[in-house]
Amino acid sequence: MMEQEEKKGPSVWSTKKKVGVTIAVVVVLYALIAVFFQFHFFPGTEINGYQCGFRSVGKVKEMIQEGVEEYSISIKERDDREETVSSAQVGLSFSDNGKLEALKEGQKAYAWITFPFINKEYPNGVTLQVDETAYANTFHALSAFDETLVVAPVDAWSRYNKETNSYDIVEEIYGNTVKEEEFYDALKEAILRQDASIDVEEADCYQNPVYKKDSEEVIQSNDVLNQYVSTDIIYDFDDRTEELTGKKINKWLQVTKKFKVKVNKEKAAKYVENLAKKYDTVGIERHFTSIVGNEVDVEGGTYGWTIDQEAETEKLIKQIKKGKKVTREPEYAHYAKSRKKNDIGDTYVEVDLGSQYMWFYKDGKTVVSTPVVTGNTSLGRGTPTGVYYILYKTTDYTLTGEGYASHVDYWLPFTHSGVGIHDASWRSSFGGGIYTYDGSHGCVNTPYNAVRTIYNNIESTYPVVVHW
Repeated sequence: MMEQEEKKGPSVWSTKKKVGVTIAVVVVLYALIAVFFQFHFFPGTEINGYQCGFRSVGKVKEMIQEGVEEYSISIKERDDREETVSSAQVGLSFSDNGKLEALKEGQKAYAWITFPFINKEYPNGVTLQVDETAYANTFHALSAFDETLVVAPVDAWSRYNKETNSYDIVEEIYGNTVKEEEFYDALKEAILRQDASIDVEEADCYQNPVYKKDSEEVIQSNDVLNQYVSTDIIYDFDDRTEELTGKKINKWLQVTKKFKVKVNKEKAAKYVENLAKKYDTVGIERHFTSIVGNEVDVEGGTYGWTIDQEAETEKLIKQIKKGKKVTREPEYAHYAKSRKKNDIGDTYVEVDLGSQYMWFYKDGKTVVSTPVVTGNTSLGRGTPTGVYYILYKTTDYTLTGEGYASHVDYWLPFTHSGVGIHDASWRSSFGGGIYTYDGSHGCVNTPYNAVRTIYNNIESTYPVVVHW
């Protein structure tokens, strides 16, 4: 028994010795490694993108300084354009302000064994800075801001097609205009991080169109435009017509920045104004064939058609917005008896001052043919020429004026100044040259039976043509 125990003794001692030596070796090794990491960064340490594991603070500073000097950033722009900015251009520099030392102290050397489990990435571990003046000058010198190369963004829009009388949507243009203030900061931040590149698109630093071809506002405005140009208005002037179509209307249409469609009122009003110049007849020169066959030119007077331009402009704009085909008359401020080119028609009174004769023509037939006495030309009271209309008619009327009061049985005024047709019981003869020395104050003195016939066969608004 004693022999067996003596044999076990040395073996146990040997095992304990080995364990002790191993522990000692591990402790020494751990201590040596801790000493190493007292002056070096843990494996996997990344500072501002630099791999700093197993490097001392001094070596890291050298590496960063060298990296700063060699650094450049690539700027990726639209249209496959690219430009580069170097650290020298912007005065990029490394600020040795003790931050590296602080990071190193934060990695406790005695805890080096825990390095796989701790955060070792420091994106802002060191301070980089740019020279603000150099950076600003370099930034503004970028080709991205070259006015000869910059294309501004354009919203989608509607373009008129004359061949089809319709609008088509034109696709938006993105252009390449950079949002200067935003990119100024974005590029600087990328440089301070020492990013290899920056994409202006991905940085959301481009000015983009607000409205695209598939934007609801664009589509709706295009539909409205097409509705407006589908308008077809035929103005009816009896023996003439005037047509207004989308080929002219499209020039009046405007789309606001928010894609609201408007009809330019000034342009619509100008069209109505030209319509009035062409078709209004009050006071115009008329080529007139006298009842006796003479060719006469007469102008002036109050008879005829006058388009109510303001009312018609409003009506026209409303009609355009309906987008329909319609035949209509314009809004009138003044009417005549006929809308034909010869608006005098076939029922009217004609007074020939030269022959001192008056005719009443009704429905194409001469009903009255009579001599008359018109205004006294020697006293400057000549009867005004022109085409007028019967304002009203009345009987048993007293004409008054400066120094006279004359009773008449039939009174048919045709000027607002008091000139008209009436009987003249005080006269025993009519016609000839009486008007030159004993004419009226301007009225047309007419034999009783003749004026009565006219009175009984004519109504107000019918024309009176007075000419030489």
